[in-house]
Amino acid sequence: MIICKNIRSLQRKLETYKSSNKQISLVPTMGALHQGHLSLVKNARRKKGIVVVSIYVNPKQFGPNEDYKNYPRNISADIELLKRLSVDIVFIPRKKGILNYNISHITYPKLRLEKIMCGKTRTKYFSGVGSIVIKLFDIVKPNYAYFGEKDFQQYYYIKLITEKSKIEIKIISGKTVRDKSGLALSSRNLYLSKKEIKLAVNIIKVLRKTKKELIKNFSPREIININKKVLINRGVSKIDYFELRSEQLKSRIKKGEKSRLFIAAFIGSTRLIDNLKVY
Repeated sequence: MIICKNIRSLQRKLETYKSSNKQISLVPTMGALHQGHLSLVKNARRKKGIVVVSIYVNPKQFGPNEDYKNYPRNISADIELLKRLSVDIVFIPRKKGILNYNISHITYPKLRLEKIMCGKTRTKYFSGVGSIVIKLFDIVKPNYAYFGEKDFQQYYYIKLITEKSKIEIKIISGKTVRDKSGLALSSRNLYLSKKEIKLAVNIIKVLRKTKKELIKNFSPREIININKKVLINRGVSKIDYFELRSEQLKSRIKKGEKSRLFIAAFIGSTRLIDNLKVY
């Protein structure tokens, strides 16, 4: 496994693979790897080409009062996990190198979905994600890139800006990975105490309860409002949003239409997101 921190040396190495007609798969991460990340790496490995995993805690996607400085970082542990999965290249770009990398030749549009759900309270989140992911795409020039469905809005945003910018990369999603209790795996789960983890499990429990009720009696506003109160009563500190939207993130849903429940909720000071397919 090659560990690379320099953009140009990474590109030279990738050029040798591409000249041999090797397919390149990219799994962008912010480190603090868990089984959710590793499931994406395993999916990429099945392509039988070259797997590149990037590790970069992107300051551009954090707001001024968010957890950039405290975001969990454990590069040595991440590298050991990736070695076990036979990853070909781990790209750990230097902050200055990636921020100064020029992508002025690529234009991508502002999208309405940047202002809904996570975009409502995290106003610079999607522009921050987009600016760095597009840089990674231009540096690595992968054939495939993998994103988890736990961050479904982010996955769909990347998919759209890639299509609209006419970047020839196939964006592939990976299913949300959960622990035995149903809690969606997240690097931010490391912030939670044992007591808070038990409280956090109520998020998926109430999502599943809401799904059953919607299938039985499709009245989204009423059912979601009732279940918001259930979550607060079960120890959730605050709910950022709890919505039913289509797979294209539209708010008008007909009964039986492909859709998901989306939620962002606080357990103490930790913000967690999750979603659950309804139909």
